Amino acid sequence: MEINELFIQLLIDLQSLFRKNNKNLSLSLSQIVVLSSIPVMGTTMSNLSFRIGVDNSTLTRLINVLENKGLVQKTSNPEDKRSTIVRLTKLGEENVKMIELNIKVFSKDIVSTFSSLEKGTLIDMFNKLHWNISKYKIKDN
Repeated sequence: MEINELFIQLLIDLQSLFRKNNKNLSLSLSQIVVLSSIPVMGTTMSNLSFRIGVDNSTLTRLINVLENKGLVQKTSNPEDKRSTIVRLTKLGEENVKMIELNIKVFSKDIVSTFSSLEKGTLIDMFNKLHWNISKYKIKDN
């Protein structure tokens, strides 16, 4: 399989796993991605939009849904009144912890047949892949 085919298949498989293993939360995949992308101290809508790769109007709709579910809270940015800060509520934090636990369970199962050396190599490769993707996103902007 070519690298592009592997990327596509990996994306499809991961989306499927995220949906299947987080059904208990009644969240869409997009909502899971947004919640999981909000840092503990919160972030601006612009930063979040860049981080997850959606335009501001799409993010605004997602955030409004999450706010109505009591998972996030929007406030005016004290440093720039034109900007909005989004933060997780306590319920949002609980949901993120559940998402992380669900991911930990299925990822542990997936690599259960890997040796310690293979797991270490996989972690190193994922870190390098993540770094290169991050650089590519910045370059592409």
